[in-house]
Amino acid sequence: MREILFKAKRKDNGEWVEGLPTRMWGTLHIQGSDNENTAYEIDPDTLCQYTGLTDKNGKKIWENDILKAHLDADYPEDTTYTRILWNETGFCSNENHSRDIETFGKWDAEHFEVCGNIFDNPDLLEVE
Repeated sequence: MREILFKAKRKDNGEWVEGLPTRMWGTLHIQGSDNENTAYEIDPDTLCQYTGLTDKNGKKIWENDILKAHLDADYPEDTTYTRILWNETGFCSNENHSRDIETFGKWDAEHFEVCGNIFDNPDLLEVE
């Protein structure tokens, strides 16, 4: 069974916090996974779900993460960047400068590494 976990940026200091989202006092909070009595008000636009997968370095892969890989052994200088997103079929990826959306799975996770996310590193999506 996949671990259900979310992360988002805290409204008070902009730091990422992981846990489960909940509505409190009319706003969205994340109840911290480290302490069940702690809840942080979050920016709902930054809410991301954990995919249940880790990258080739063991780092958790989240919705809206940007991943990179060197997939062509003949051209090791070429880097492929892809963004993780959710659609009706589950977690998918969208490679830079492509309209194609592809299923994202264990093979991909084992070959890519997390290098940022669309909130903190949008410039990575501009790389050719």
